Amino acid sequence: MRKSLLKVGVLVVLLSLSSLALAETSPPERGSLQVTGSAIVTGAPDVAYITLGVETRDASADKAAQENADRMAKVFDALYALGLTDKELTTSGYNIYSSTQVLNRGLQNEEYITTYHVHNRINVKTKDLTSVGQIIDAAVKAGANQVQGVTFDIEDKQEMQLEALKNAIRQGMAKAEVMADAAGITLGGIASINENYASYAPVVSAMAFRLDAAAETTINPDDVEVTATVNLDFWF
Repeated sequence: MRKSLLKVGVLVVLLSLSSLALAETSPPERGSLQVTGSAIVTGAPDVAYITLGVETRDASADKAAQENADRMAKVFDALYALGLTDKELTTSGYNIYSSTQVLNRGLQNEEYITTYHVHNRINVKTKDLTSVGQIIDAAVKAGANQVQGVTFDIEDKQEMQLEALKNAIRQGMAKAEVMADAAGITLGGIASINENYASYAPVVSAMAFRLDAAAETTINPDDVEVTATVNLDFWF
């Protein structure tokens, strides 16, 4: 019995000494300094995306669809004549729907008139930014009656993203150094970094266009912006 109690006592002493040793060798709790760095890089666009549309309507769905197909064919012919290829021209968003108008509502000769609407959309991609206005004018003259907008962009923005990322990190580190100096602390290093990208491609609204075959459309695009944001977590 005494031997057992002695062993227990020795074990308790050893555990206490081990805990004390760990407490003395463990590093003190670290502080944390979190900052956000951001940067914007701009560049001239090198590609334009144009969205055109043809809308037709008729009391007959077949006639509305046929007229739409005929006008679309003429628009494509006009765009091919400008040198655009099938890789640069695609269609999307084809749909047919009907709307009903009630005449003489509530009267004995009340009448329902159904109209069928056919929408078809053309997407144009071009690297020749000087031809954007010419493309729109040619399409409108050929039968397109909707210009839903033009988007200017940079096809490969990787270089701009990397540059923006570098500048954002530099800004974040500079902010951290200023804050640490003002607080009288010494930064030990970076515990974590999180990144986030965003880009702005200028868009020309459809409201900017005059759907007049006699008008010449002129468009001057703005620069494309690439924004990078980083969250830096320093320890001290």
